[in-house]
Amino acid sequence: MEYFERGQRLREERERLGLNQTDFASYGRASKSSQILYEKGKPPTADYLAGISLIGADITYILTGRRERPASELTDRARLLAAIEAIEDGLGDKRLPPAKKAEAILLAYELLAEPAASRDNVVELIRRVA
Repeated sequence: MEYFERGQRLREERERLGLNQTDFASYGRASKSSQILYEKGKPPTADYLAGISLIGADITYILTGRRERPASELTDRARLLAAIEAIEDGLGDKRLPPAKKAEAILLAYELLAEPAASRDNVVELIRRVA
């Protein structure tokens, strides 16, 4: 199970950085087929991890599930993605009208700009108010 989760987190980081599998793999000096295997859970090499860290991949998150940097230090794109994911995780199966969902995402985005805020805090807040 842990290998699969690590592969999922690797895919999340690739998508957070806005790269396809071929381009992302190239930063780790790997092939697209290796990237696919890594995203399926095959343990990546240390050289691969070192390479993707240079483009901003959060290696601590990939390996452990904990963010190395607080959400407030993420890029705007990454913070927006974290806000959307927090809203979706917090809502679970509940649905909001698009305008309300947009307001919630904006609020989560603003909260994640605070140094003390974390994605888990935002998810918990959404769960309490939803």
